[in-house]
Amino acid sequence: MLGSLLAATLFWVDVGPKQALVCPPAAIDACLAALPWDVQQQLPRDAGRYREALALRAAMAVAVVHEDVAGMVLWAPQRLAHSESAMWNNQVYQLPLQQQPELTLWHELGHLETKRLQGTVLPAKLTPLEQEWLADCYLLWRSARATGSLALAWQQYHRRNLAVMSHIENLSHWSALYLLPVLRHYTVAKLAAFTRFDDFAADFFPRVERYDADAIAEFSSLLQRVFSAASLQPLPDYMFWRRPALGRILQPTLVHLMGRQAANSWLQQQHMPPLSPVVQLTESALNKP
Repeated sequence: MLGSLLAATLFWVDVGPKQALVCPPAAIDACLAALPWDVQQQLPRDAGRYREALALRAAMAVAVVHEDVAGMVLWAPQRLAHSESAMWNNQVYQLPLQQQPELTLWHELGHLETKRLQGTVLPAKLTPLEQEWLADCYLLWRSARATGSLALAWQQYHRRNLAVMSHIENLSHWSALYLLPVLRHYTVAKLAAFTRFDDFAADFFPRVERYDADAIAEFSSLLQRVFSAASLQPLPDYMFWRRPALGRILQPTLVHLMGRQAANSWLQQQHMPPLSPVVQLTESALNKP
């Protein structure tokens, strides 16, 4: 796979109308030397600063201003986990992760594309969470065009849900909150019509409901109440006004891992009623042209 073959090699990839340099952490000096001189002037020369910023993460995007170069992606796919898990219903549920090196790279390229489109197709100012879900929309678009399927996009959706269910610190990357309407609306055939991410972003961004800081804080509080091991006393009416929305976001992941009957039963117990069968859309239906 891409990750094992190229983890120790720097290489260029296309991102929109520009290119990005993908750089293993151990090759930062060589990567900096491979960049055009005017790009080098925008970046720190100390390799230690990049390794410190990356820390234990598997990837990080560094955007630059240049007519041909979008930026650099530090990429360490050997650090990626092979599964994501979370505990609820007194059971640990695990999601195996396929093609995670490619998805991680596409997500970071999505950060570079988001940066390029700010102030034109996208707002000039974006919150950190907005930057994350927009990068995952690029991953969605890129993976669908590469594979002819939404399977990897749904995997990313489930992964984001499991991550926030397991550790609330992952709320900053909880793109599932915004990805669901995109996954519901766009089939592979619709995505194939967008040859540029610019056009896709211009189409989906106005469709997606945004949440203010107060709403995000309420979702955070409810997630902690429902999934924290420290929450021993059940309070099924806590944040009752947010429960249906949270149930809608979690339901596809719960169904994927528990089966529909068990997932819907659990949602009912949590006062997060499942979607009506009339409006439910299955992932198989979404993948049909």
